[in-house]
Amino acid sequence: MYFYDKLRDMRKMKGFTIRELADRSGVSAAYISQLENGNRGIPSPDVLMKLSEGLNTSYSELMDIAGYLESSQANQQFESNPVNLRRFLRENELMFDGIILTPEDKEWVERMLTVLFWKERQLNKNTESEPSS
Repeated sequence: MYFYDKLRDMRKMKGFTIRELADRSGVSAAYISQLENGNRGIPSPDVLMKLSEGLNTSYSELMDIAGYLESSQANQQFESNPVNLRRFLRENELMFDGIILTPEDKEWVERMLTVLFWKERQLNKNTESEPSS
């Protein structure tokens, strides 16, 4: 499968139109259309970064699909080096759908994740402590 097929599939799986992806990424709809139709070559890493933000997918995945990275290299990097999400939230400038998160926004995200994973831990504890029949 070619890059343009994979890009189109990723966009459709996310439920975005070309126009929506253009708005989310800052890449023109005409250029995205040309990419998906195979009328353009592989985009530059800068364009792939914008598309990854618009698709809300990892930059390394698009770099891999585009042929800039070897698959095993990209997968190995993420499997062997997990990122501490709490630290990542606190120490980086983050953007969501084109909006830069304030310290208060990041605090709310951290709180929501804490609640989400607290519930998950409680469910796991309850499942483990239930007697088997």
